[in-house]
Amino acid sequence: MLLLQEQDRERLAEELHDNIISQLNLIRLNLNEKKPEELSRDLKRSMQLIRELSHNLTPPDLNEIDLANLLEDYLEQINKNIEVIFHAITIGIPISNLVKLNLFRIVQELVTNILKHAEATRIEVSLRISLNYLMLTIEDNGRGFIIGNQSGGIGLRNIKSRAQKIKINYKLKTQPEKGTKFIACMAIQ
Repeated sequence: MLLLQEQDRERLAEELHDNIISQLNLIRLNLNEKKPEELSRDLKRSMQLIRELSHNLTPPDLNEIDLANLLEDYLEQINKNIEVIFHAITIGIPISNLVKLNLFRIVQELVTNILKHAEATRIEVSLRISLNYLMLTIEDNGRGFIIGNQSGGIGLRNIKSRAQKIKINYKLKTQPEKGTKFIACMAIQ
């Protein structure tokens, strides 16, 4: 748990430094050259990044919401000029808060990576919960990558750690210029 917290802190610091501080610094440097409407647009973009970061840090009230609604609420907030499609087929089997939280954080990590790196125009998320299993897929139409070149990333290590914690098996399928597909499956006890 401490390792995950430390990794989340590192990611937060990286996100603040690389995205938010960089954008605010550019706004500051261009105060005299840009038109007010351009500055306003840049400030709104920075505010949206801060809002997303804040949302990602706030743990959801897991007792009050089922997994499908939790994911749907999160995905509705993704407005980055990208199409987001969400499918859920569930039968109302209760899912533990530990499983919900870790699956939610895995989805956040994957979506963040898609938005940052994939250059995708579409994300499709599918959740199926039956009497015997839970299946989650996340697919994008982005540029893909070579898995061997990405294995050391913090995000992929976080996903692996969270998946092990809840005993979910997953596979990541990707090729350059062919998009990426994440498939996870777990037995429901």
